[in-house]
Amino acid sequence: MVPEDQRLTPGMQIGDYLLEEIAFEGAATRTWVARQVSVNRPVIIDSLNREHQQDDDIVSEFLADVRAKARVDHPFIGSVYEAIREGRLCFFAREALSGETLEEMIESGQQLAPEHIAHILRQISEANLYLEKHNVASLPLESNQVYVSEGYLTRIVNMAVGGDRDHSISTQEKHLLGSALLELLEKDKPGSTRTKSLLSYMTDLERDIPITWEQIRDLSEGIERQLTTPDEPLALEQSTVKLRKNDTSKKLVLFTGIGIGAAALIIIASLFINRPDRPKERILNEAVEIPSGNYPTHDGGKNQLRSFWIDAHEVTIGEYAEFLALMDQLTPSQQENFQHEDQPESKESHKPDDWDNLLAAARKGMNWNGRKVTLNCPVVGVDWWDAYAFAEQAGRRLPTQEEWYAALSSSKTPLKEIKASPWGPVDQSDEDLTANKIHGMAGNVSEWTRKLAKNPAYPTKPKMVVLCGGSFLKPGSTATSREWLDPSTSDLTDPRDLRRPDLGFRTIGDTAPSE
Repeated sequence: MVPEDQRLTPGMQIGDYLLEEIAFEGAATRTWVARQVSVNRPVIIDSLNREHQQDDDIVSEFLADVRAKARVDHPFIGSVYEAIREGRLCFFAREALSGETLEEMIESGQQLAPEHIAHILRQISEANLYLEKHNVASLPLESNQVYVSEGYLTRIVNMAVGGDRDHSISTQEKHLLGSALLELLEKDKPGSTRTKSLLSYMTDLERDIPITWEQIRDLSEGIERQLTTPDEPLALEQSTVKLRKNDTSKKLVLFTGIGIGAAALIIIASLFINRPDRPKERILNEAVEIPSGNYPTHDGGKNQLRSFWIDAHEVTIGEYAEFLALMDQLTPSQQENFQHEDQPESKESHKPDDWDNLLAAARKGMNWNGRKVTLNCPVVGVDWWDAYAFAEQAGRRLPTQEEWYAALSSSKTPLKEIKASPWGPVDQSDEDLTANKIHGMAGNVSEWTRKLAKNPAYPTKPKMVVLCGGSFLKPGSTATSREWLDPSTSDLTDPRDLRRPDLGFRTIGDTAPSE
């Protein structure tokens, strides 16, 4: 333990951390480059200055900010490892991000291609959309807090603070980031005009209608897609004229040859003209505790179960998109930590069927496969391996059919009163709601369960995968419906490979899911 009257100095060890040098000295805190001794990894230490450690109000505010940072969990935002208070000493350890900062790249005179600028901007937008969705207050992000590493992977310093979110800070951030990326943009390249227009729009603080992070994300994603797949037609908004595939070269010449004013008009038009209202993704992290007890089973028996928490909603498209974003940042060996040991080697991705089109439609509240989808609709087209990996990554698991039925029966709601819900958001109505507030057990979609089980109608057959609950594609199905996936009647070698447009899942855990 460090004596209260001793100043922190390079070479000193506090807790598990060896201080190496001061990186920044602020009015109330110091930022240190350090190393975590037990695992030999670089870290950043932020410590409260000694003269402020005696002020309970400042200490309380400091710790509130640390708690806010610790709640942030996003692949593009740096992690907080732990906070420590020893006597009057108060500090926290956070991830040392790798790569160069935007500030360093500007100072070294680097120039980046438009598709790389768009890739960086899309990742920053995803991080900020996460902060907006979870209503996380943060300090303004500047160019020395954005790190770009190999493959233009972009991660930002965790700037979360306690208190209410100030939306004017988001506007300030867009201006600062737009200005920094404009300095890095390589000119006279395909896509540079449109990219410059987007960045210029971000830096214009006089606009009556400020550009949103969602719009920035969609536009940068469009630029990136167009420039990395040049043989495909430009994916302009539906209100624009579609060009034939063999007109691509003419279109590229036209697009790169227009002036910045015209490009800006195209962007503005695509943002605000003839565009449907986009539904907002909502935080749907409610869970219901199922107490330990002796519960009835589907087949009239009894089963002793320990307590668990079950998701009040099926996993949504928006939640699954966050999972895929995380998996994209992991190496194959890191991804294996969340995958079932029997997952086929031939399985290369956890992307559901037609994922790119499904996600794009969900973000815009448009139709996919003849049905309107939003980010709050249940994810579908996932196989058992996908559902298993999602649950493992979240620190949870898939329910067994016994746990699933216990959650259904524990509410004391007469099963005939639990109505099947049609396709739509996972919490769309109260008709499919049990008395203990669990949605969608009679629909939207059937759900994967964790373990193989015998089909009582065919007791001589081996155990099979079981699906529980009703499906919007099966009007006669109910909350008590079950489906066994018999490999002898399937084209699939393993029924766990099955993907269907009416098949999703929910998770359970020993505790409530973290926010």
